This record gives sequence, C-alpha cells and structure tokens, in this order.
Amino acid sequence: MTQLRVDTTSRAALSSLSAIKAAGSGNNRFNGLLTPPDSPLALKAQQQKSKVSEVVAVAGEDEHKGGREWIRHPVSWSLFKRYVDSQNIEPLGRSLETHTTYEMVMAARRKEYGSVAKYLTTHVLPDFTASTMETGFDPHSALVVEDFELLVNDFPYYLSDDVEHWVLWCRKRLPSGFAAPAAAVQAIHAKFGVSVEWRYFVNPVAKQSVPQLSHAHVFVKRV
Repeated sequence: MTQLRVDTTSRAALSSLSAIKAAGSGNNRFNGLLTPPDSPLALKAQQQKSKVSEVVAVAGEDEHKGGREWIRHPVSWSLFKRYVDSQNIEPLGRSLETHTTYEMVMAARRKEYGSVAKYLTTHVLPDFTASTMETGFDPHSALVVEDFELLVNDFPYYLSDDVEHWVLWCRKRLPSGFAAPAAAVQAIHAKFGVSVEWRYFVNPVAKQSVPQLSHAHVFVKRV
C-alpha cells in the first residue's frame, strides 16, 4: 500500500490559522495565556501569519474548523500518558513551527486539489481507499487487522522523550474516544511489537481536520 506522508499534518495546521490570526488582534491569546502584542512570541506569530496568507486559498469541499492550537513547550511522555489516561487531550498540540508549516501545506493542498481528502486518496492512500470499492467490502462489518494502515505523522504533536506520533488509518468508521478496538491493538502490536508503550485516541469530530477519512492517533515510546 502507498505510504502516507501528510495527514496528521492536516490537523493542527488548520487550527494554526486561528492561533496566528489571533496575533493580529488587540487581545492575543496563545495556549490559554494572554500574550502582549509586542512580545517575541506574538511578533513571531505575526511573521508566520504573513507566510500563511500567501498560500491560503478559498475553502475546499472538506474545509473543517477542526485542529488544535499550537503549544509553547514539549510535553513529556509521563505527562502525556496522564493526559490521555484521564481523557484530557486539550493541552496537546504542535509546536508553532510545525503547526504553521502544517497549515501552509494543507492550504496548498486545498488550492491544488480542491480538498485535503482528495489529495490523500489520490497520492497517499490510493490502494487503501480503492480497496473499499471492492466487491464484498462491507463498511459496517466487524473490524479486522486488514482494515488498518499505520503511517508516520509528518507533523507530530509537540512531545519530548523521543515519542513517535503515527496515524492509524481505517477503512471503516472509528468512533471518537480512547478505547482502541481489538483489531487496532493487533495492528499496533504487529507494527511495533508487544513490549512498547503506546497510547491511542480518535479526536472528537470538532477537532478532525479531515473527517472524511477515518483515523486514530497512535503515540509510541520505544524502550
């Protein structure tokens, strides 16, 4: 199957626009904290905003207001696990640099292809998505390992301790939440082995930047 290089990319990049736009307003608020308009952080966001405006196009068919705000500091693996285990993932996000790059890439994809989903199905997951059109495929049947494709996230969340951020694509609809289906667990173990630490979640619909393509986020800490 074709390797995916850009999806997870699509999530914070979209939210980055709102964060960066905020830099141009009188009340700049980043990561829940009031930031003076003349601070280095706000000025940097202003510069990034100018770059983004060069590629932001008219909304494509899949424009979605999902995504996460960027954060200032990397999250440690121990703290990340506490967030996920308590089902509180609101503090998570990408770094400003990754967030802005992601947004620029997604905007360029919409401009060229009309939608991020079309770019992904055409160039990233063509064989995977084509399999859903095969005779006998039932999108409502029980999940099996073959329904999943694990690919590295090119625009990972801002984590420390060498944590790997992957996207687990699924041919069938995954519900939002933190409970990995048995078939997803099998796919993760087949990829990384059973001894690694990992966490899984599917973002709420409001945070999904490409809701047409079902996927979960998988975070792995190798020993």
